[in-house]
Amino acid sequence: MTALNYIVHGAGGIGCVIASRLATVGRKVQLIARGPHLHALQTKGLTLTQNTEGTWNLPAEESARELDLDDQTVVLLAMKTDDTFDAMEQHSSMYRDLPVVCCQNGVTNEEWLFARGYNTYGCTVMVGAEITHPGTVRHSGGKLLEIGNWPSGSDEISRSLVSDLEASGMDASVDERVIDGKWGKLVRNLANAYLALTDLSVQEASCDPRDRQFMADVNEEAADVLEAAEISARMVGKRNLREQIARLREPGIWPARPAVTEATRSYPSTWQDLTSQRTRVEVDHFNGAIVRLGEKHRVPTPLNRILRDRCVEAAENLVLPGSETADSLRSAAV
Repeated sequence: MTALNYIVHGAGGIGCVIASRLATVGRKVQLIARGPHLHALQTKGLTLTQNTEGTWNLPAEESARELDLDDQTVVLLAMKTDDTFDAMEQHSSMYRDLPVVCCQNGVTNEEWLFARGYNTYGCTVMVGAEITHPGTVRHSGGKLLEIGNWPSGSDEISRSLVSDLEASGMDASVDERVIDGKWGKLVRNLANAYLALTDLSVQEASCDPRDRQFMADVNEEAADVLEAAEISARMVGKRNLREQIARLREPGIWPARPAVTEATRSYPSTWQDLTSQRTRVEVDHFNGAIVRLGEKHRVPTPLNRILRDRCVEAAENLVLPGSETADSLRSAAV
């Protein structure tokens, strides 16, 4: 098979990590970004730090119309979910016959594309990254990427993409049931709103038993909903969802290991959104998805509902992280 080339549409933190890795192994990679980040990419190149290091000069534009596409192009979507719909509508004539891989959280992107006849692939992403300043991305941790056809299966495209990512040093694999992995990651992302509202880092999220108990209750709502909806959610690691919930309920303080420093502390994208005072967050595609399924199957989801509602309100009102506690959220959910 002729070598694939890639357009990373939404070249933010995650997209830039993937782009830099693919470029390192000689693949043609082009970027779509916007604002000051795009200007920096065009004038200074892309710089990665920490778990990926280097600088790459890659073509970067605001639209794929300014880039070079052919029948071996694969589109890697890495923008926030709420930006997917307009981007795909604007590029529908260019992307209609190309493979489109959703390197995003939740399942909304794949469901929307698949329903409209796009050649859709899912990618479960376990990578931490953030734009530290325009043109520079910190790869804070994680290299796991699980890729497959949506909702299941694999083909030459998914296998070739995995091969390219493996060659680049990423922990990539073909996933014959990528839908299960994506639902599992969605459950993991239910914590994003909580960490953003309470101003907790990823590394410190499980230290205090009060935080763990809250997230155990959030995840139990999700487990009940998914069971009622007959949806399989495959979790990362050896424990299934119910076992992970039981683990979270174990008592005691769990010190962060290794010890967290300012250089290693990282936060989920929802925290980054509130900190940057963006007016939109993705939580309706995570906690909101559980709430809607709960309504459909008559399973109560008060904690997921309050996390979604309070986080959306915080974004709209430019409220910084740290406005809530576990107790305040529980009181509001009653």
